Amino acid sequence: MKALLVLVAMKDENLEKTFRKIFADVRSSGAKKVLINVISQQPFHKVVDYIREPMLDNIDIGYELFLWKREDMSKVVEENSKKEIDGVLLYCDNENRSLIEKLFSQLPNNIRVNLLKDNCRNPSV
Repeated sequence: MKALLVLVAMKDENLEKTFRKIFADVRSSGAKKVLINVISQQPFHKVVDYIREPMLDNIDIGYELFLWKREDMSKVVEENSKKEIDGVLLYCDNENRSLIEKLFSQLPNNIRVNLLKDNCRNPSV
């Protein structure tokens, strides 16, 4: 696999548990590179505070972490549309489900067909 695209929109208090799930799903997919896009109104350092432990526990997985504000959705689509993506993982809570669904629907078809897991439809968090 070249890379997995991960889209996350979640309450801050659920980010640590969600990131543990993300890394478990990445491992089971066999991917070695992950592009994690988190939609949050929090500053970068606060988001990293929530996810620091899962990131350190999975240091062997190559990942890039991007933090976006809600108003940056067109930039998320633009940036990720240029990349070669072999799989997509979605993570959200009920409050952010429509945001992730809208964002996912705006991605090109060649990326959307690679949806591996929609954790918004079957949340375990």
